[in-house]
Amino acid sequence: MRRFIIGLGGAVGLLLGGASPALAQSFGGTEGSTLVLVGAIAGGLAFGLFFAILFGPNRGLERDLTGRLGVYADQSDPDPGFFGRIPILRRLARQAESVAHDRGVFTMIETALEQANVPIRPGEAITIAMAVSLGAGIVSFLVSGNIIIALIVAVVMMAVAGAFVQVIAARERAKFADQLPDTLNLISTSLRAGYSLLQAVEAVGSEAADPTGREFSRAITEIRLGRSPVESLKLVAERMESVDFDWAVLAINIQREVGGNLAEVLQTAAETMVERNRLRREMKALTAEGRISAIVLGGLPVGLFVFLYFTNRDYLEPLLTTFAGIGALIGAGLMLVAGVAWLRKIVSVDI
Repeated sequence: MRRFIIGLGGAVGLLLGGASPALAQSFGGTEGSTLVLVGAIAGGLAFGLFFAILFGPNRGLERDLTGRLGVYADQSDPDPGFFGRIPILRRLARQAESVAHDRGVFTMIETALEQANVPIRPGEAITIAMAVSLGAGIVSFLVSGNIIIALIVAVVMMAVAGAFVQVIAARERAKFADQLPDTLNLISTSLRAGYSLLQAVEAVGSEAADPTGREFSRAITEIRLGRSPVESLKLVAERMESVDFDWAVLAINIQREVGGNLAEVLQTAAETMVERNRLRREMKALTAEGRISAIVLGGLPVGLFVFLYFTNRDYLEPLLTTFAGIGALIGAGLMLVAGVAWLRKIVSVDI
């Protein structure tokens, strides 16, 4: 309808522009010249409008869809962000996302960022990590003058950036797992009070602490947009990598198909999870000595190397300048990583 009105206005402008010479002759004099000028301007604007309508991008449907979905979006921060303001950074982020798609790691990075509640896109995260690693490598090269050290520092910084996101994501998953029994108890209590499942999930989203409240609020938004409640809750379990909540969703799905007392089932599941969490904490306390040993044994060679590099660099010169020394460093690093992984495997107990 808007396109039709603009097109009709443009056609009227063209008619006025075409009829302006005749009107100028009827009026004559200065007024006729002024009318000719006005008609020419109107005709030019109408011609431009017709070009924009006929050949310009049709974004009316997109704007309408954006307006409809905007009701369910958070409009509190319309700021496009640092990457959105600078075109070259925006292009770099898009290129990084394209490369991540081609390498098959885009979904993994996106999931880690969602779990860690980091409000940036995967391309932006990759660009930031590359910029930090490149800056650290340049600074290391300027300080040490050794390209090998600079490359090692750049790779280490890239790994540290990825590990930082993974640590935050693991912390969020652990919080979700600790809050899960209380979440199921709240759903069970709400069902006993006469709430529907959707109302119980909405109550969790509004009353529970993050990350549970955030994830359930997202599930409510997806349900309002047309996704089934079971599917939305299953996506919450997949995002948070929670096997326990996946079982709870499976129980909800079975109850919706065959019937039964869902409140009692969720209450039993919550009690079971409380006992499993208690047992998990006991095992974590019993294996604390082994985990600390892995941290000390893994960090001691690296710390000693850094200390000697800054206090007695000549002592380490053969390791940094000769082929045999560089090979020894690479071999020692691989063996160190294997040893730390072995120790972590020994002290980790799946419950």
